[in-house]
Amino acid sequence: MKKDAIFYSSLLMAFSAGFVDTSTFTVADGLFSAHITGNFVVFAYKLSHHHTLSDFTNLVSFPVFISAVILTRKIDNIYKNERGIFASIGFFLIIAGCIAFLLKQNHIETGFIYHLMLMLIVFAMGIQNTANRLYANSTFGSTTVMTGNVTKALLDFFSYFSTQHTLEKLIELKKSLVLLTGFLIGCLLGALISSTFGLVSMLIPAVLIVTYYMLLSKDSLFLKPTSHKS
Repeated sequence: MKKDAIFYSSLLMAFSAGFVDTSTFTVADGLFSAHITGNFVVFAYKLSHHHTLSDFTNLVSFPVFISAVILTRKIDNIYKNERGIFASIGFFLIIAGCIAFLLKQNHIETGFIYHLMLMLIVFAMGIQNTANRLYANSTFGSTTVMTGNVTKALLDFFSYFSTQHTLEKLIELKKSLVLLTGFLIGCLLGALISSTFGLVSMLIPAVLIVTYYMLLSKDSLFLKPTSHKS
């Protein structure tokens, strides 16, 4: 991918992950959809204070996330379509957003369909985490979990200003800042918008992702078999 494409992909995907993760945490009783391991902490907290059947949603998200990783990897083994995989994140979020809209219209905030909608969001974030690994050069780094990016940014900052005043260090610092900025903006907007409109807000990152990757791609987004083997 070209440098400008990597910049926009990094900004968009970091924004989307921050938006989605914060939205589900805000609306869905503390459910992390992108930072999946955080659900263990939330579950342990809930278990120590009170435990109902709905608390186990946080644990169900883990096998759903694993399924997304496995299926994405298997599809990548058969079909080599980077943009198609990234665009599929948006498609799953669109489905989840549409379901959320119908549920909101009928004032439904629990039940099987509601939790299915949440798991579709988790599944989408599982795809994004996997795509970051499979196509590491498509973004400046991880777009879903920022702890590593914060650490890298701090190390690059102190390296640049203390000893290594090199262009390479400055570029690396800027890359980390792109990811952190996109994620932070996503978190802020996700919290503000989802608190008003609920998880219908998933349509915002969904439409952005699908539009971007469909317009970016010169080839068809439909998966085409290749002879690629892992």
